[in-house]
Amino acid sequence: MLAADPQIAGFQPKGPVRAVVPTIYRMGAVRVPLFSTYAQFGAAAEVALADMKIELMFPADAEAEVALRALGAGDTP
Repeated sequence: MLAADPQIAGFQPKGPVRAVVPTIYRMGAVRVPLFSTYAQFGAAAEVALADMKIELMFPADAEAEVALRALGAGDTP
């Protein structure tokens, strides 16, 4: 187990630890951090649906939301 490793057991982060680690996309000078979740059909009757997973991406901060809304409107962020 990892907890038995003394280097891991004694690890102390240098600052607050974030609960979400975003994936950061860049479009030119625009930085768009997103976090994602996965959805899956749990009791699907169709075999094809039972294996399907959908990744949902959400803006990780207000600036990312503005950039995504601009893209959705056909503008350049």
